[in-house]
Amino acid sequence: MSAAARFVLSCADAKVSRSLASVLTPDNEGAPKRLLISMTRRDRLIELKIQSGSPSTSLSTALALLKDVALFEEVWLLSHAKHGRVHRA
Repeated sequence: MSAAARFVLSCADAKVSRSLASVLTPDNEGAPKRLLISMTRRDRLIELKIQSGSPSTSLSTALALLKDVALFEEVWLLSHAKHGRVHRA
């Protein structure tokens, strides 16, 4: 059995999407067999595709990527906060 997931992330602007894409770029080292991760970036949008021969691998990979996105967002917001206040887009 195989499984796939697709995410489209919309960032505040192209600068943020470039930074997020650099963080999420797969290194493909130590990845399970039959796991494919692809990413494309266009302006402020990032599309991630995950394909695997195992539903559990697809799900755990998707969750790991979403956790990375959430961590990036927190770090980005804190590093760009003005006067100690954080504003979400």
